[in-house]
Amino acid sequence: MLKHLPATPTDTGSHNSCLVGSLCKVQHDKNTFLVPYCLSNLVSSQKAAFTLAEVLITLGIIGVVAAMTIPTLIANYKKQVVGVKLARFYSTMNQALKMSIAENGQLTFKQINTADSAYLTDWYQKNVTKYIKTIKEEGPESSTSYYKVSFLDGSGFNSYFSGISPDGTQGNRNINIFYCIDYSSCQNGKFDGKNSFLFFLNVSKANIETYPATTCQEGDNQYKWGCATIIQRNNWKIPEDYPIKF
Repeated sequence: MLKHLPATPTDTGSHNSCLVGSLCKVQHDKNTFLVPYCLSNLVSSQKAAFTLAEVLITLGIIGVVAAMTIPTLIANYKKQVVGVKLARFYSTMNQALKMSIAENGQLTFKQINTADSAYLTDWYQKNVTKYIKTIKEEGPESSTSYYKVSFLDGSGFNSYFSGISPDGTQGNRNINIFYCIDYSSCQNGKFDGKNSFLFFLNVSKANIETYPATTCQEGDNQYKWGCATIIQRNNWKIPEDYPIKF
């Protein structure tokens, strides 16, 4: 606390006069105050600086913290992108099918030959993709039975009619769809639960569905049928216990 002292003749003409120890008198107008530190000593004292060792230690700590947190931040961002794109794809495709039903009536699918990609392409163009404006169709591949579409957001899908469901059940007319978050790395018929996911187009119900199972684990395709289902059931967000690591 500052202590007020009466002015004395010795104070006249001196604004700062140091006392013994760490106290000093400071002259302001006609009054003198006792303050904890001498301003003149503070001004003349040597400035503190960091040593090279201290700087290196600090940088090392920052590097360790960054190495621990940045991968987590990147993984969380990728998970968010996956959830957003899956939800958008699911909504966009089902909206297109509703528009198709409203205009054309019930969906019909008459393909018998599983290698007839020309029929599949024509069917998609008449019943699905004509109602979606934000896509680029690559059409059928000459050497395979796949029909391929890329979206403007960098995602896309490849699709084929196999005559059976993904689990091998015979007699279904479901159209398998392999949606890829990054279309540039999309592979025909592959779904890894991280960049590519399995959907199917149920012609009789006229909608896009996830596979009715929750099988999702590291391994071959057969262990990832239900990865999209798990995310869908969590409101299109990657759950904390999601088995595929990002």
